[in-house]
Amino acid sequence: MRKTGIKIAAALAFGVLAAAGTARAAGYPDKPIKLIVGFAPGGASDTLARMVAQQVSGKLGQQIIVENQAGAGGSLAARTLARADADGYTIMLGSPGSMIINPILQPKLAYDPGKFTPVSPLARISYALMVRKTLDADSVARLVELSKSRPDGLTVGSAGIASNTHLVAMSFVVGTGAQLRHIPYKGTAPAMTDLIAGNIDVLFDSIPVVLPQIQSGKIKILAVTGSSREPSFPDVPTIAESGWPDFSANNWFGIFAPPNTPAPLVRKLNAAFTATLEDDAVRKQLESSGHRPTPGSPESLAKLVETERRSYEDIIKKTNISLQ
Repeated sequence: MRKTGIKIAAALAFGVLAAAGTARAAGYPDKPIKLIVGFAPGGASDTLARMVAQQVSGKLGQQIIVENQAGAGGSLAARTLARADADGYTIMLGSPGSMIINPILQPKLAYDPGKFTPVSPLARISYALMVRKTLDADSVARLVELSKSRPDGLTVGSAGIASNTHLVAMSFVVGTGAQLRHIPYKGTAPAMTDLIAGNIDVLFDSIPVVLPQIQSGKIKILAVTGSSREPSFPDVPTIAESGWPDFSANNWFGIFAPPNTPAPLVRKLNAAFTATLEDDAVRKQLESSGHRPTPGSPESLAKLVETERRSYEDIIKKTNISLQ
């Protein structure tokens, strides 16, 4: 009898909590929502967040306010999310840096991304494989061949050790056998300046960031890293089309909430983001800036994080990347 009573009490408690969550979702949101972005204003992450937030605000009937908390590769923003109330009024734009790379390389971080609540996939972006204009390479195959012919290989810039641009360059090295010597910078802006000046040979950077330089003709683009060509320059092949059919590398973004955010609130947020990303006008706007919308469920975002984690762990291990 006692065990039966305990089970009944537990079931009643669960029912009360579920009813409370449903009731809370019915009136949600009744005030502005804060979307934390772990990077400075004006970058690809910030631009994406602001474009989508404006549209999702209309779906929810409440403003989504973008708050930039730049620093530590997105870790500062993630720390804020970890400490926020699980009431649906604080969410974060997550990406591989904050969700995967930093936790792998810095196991003593002040947050555990595995405890965050996935809300919605948002978008993915490909990288452009660019070389200095004076380099004798007009294809990926020629670039790989040329790199192997040099005693010290060719130089490749990045935004810094363990940055996304460093890891995609190392993925290229592992995938193609190219000989590239890494030159870390404090951001890709100075790396791009040196590429244009001819001081480095190769640079990978995200499509939204480098569209102006590519369109101006200041650098040569040999390929894109995604699984399909980019609408902005459909004549540029993918690396897969260039002779390495298994190669694909993308950056991605998703929306995450604090740990233990109630499911009814997550579903409401997901429905608003999904409807926004499936809108033809929004899709065209995002694609014109180099973003590929990826609407989906919280479960699909969780699966993406797990799949990407295994991929990044493999690259970091094979190339001995370390922050020490």
